[in-house]
Amino acid sequence: MSSKRQKERKIVDDIDLKLLYHLSKNANESIKEIAKKIGIPVSTAFARIKKLEEKGIIKSYTIKINPIALGFAVTAIIHFSVEGPYLEEIEKQIALNPNIIALYDTTGDFDIIAIARFQSINELDKFIKNTLKNPKVKRTITNVVLRVVKEDYPGIPIVEESVR
Repeated sequence: MSSKRQKERKIVDDIDLKLLYHLSKNANESIKEIAKKIGIPVSTAFARIKKLEEKGIIKSYTIKINPIALGFAVTAIIHFSVEGPYLEEIEKQIALNPNIIALYDTTGDFDIIAIARFQSINELDKFIKNTLKNPKVKRTITNVVLRVVKEDYPGIPIVEESVR
C-alpha cells in the first residue's frame, strides 16, 4: 500500500493526538498556547481542531467536576441482568436516572453495567430496590468503589510521552 493511501486511512496523526491531549487536559486553554506548546502555527491548530470536530472526534468541550466536593461520595458499579427482549427498554429507563454517569450494554454474565454516583449509601440502596421492582430486571450486583485509583476522561488511551 502506498504511503498516500496509508495517510488517507489514518484517522488522526501525531499532531492531532497532541491537540487532543492538550484539549483533554484543559479545554479552556487558548489555541494560541496549545499551538505554541506543539510547535505549529495557530492557523494550523485551528484548522485541525475544526476538522476533528467535523469528523466527530471532538464531540464537545466540557469541564471536570470533583463529585466528592459536591457531596457525591459514593461511586457504584452496578451489573444488571435483564429479560432479553426488554434490554433496550430497561437501558433507556436506567439512563434517565441522573445518578447514572455511564451505561454500557455488555457481553458476559450481565447485560448492562452502569457507573453511578450517589450522595449516600441510602440513596444507592433506594435506587437498587426501585430498579428491582421492575420484573424485567432479573438481578443486580453492586460494587461500591472504596477508592478511585485512576479515573481519566475523555476515555482514550493517549500516552503523555507520545504526544509531547
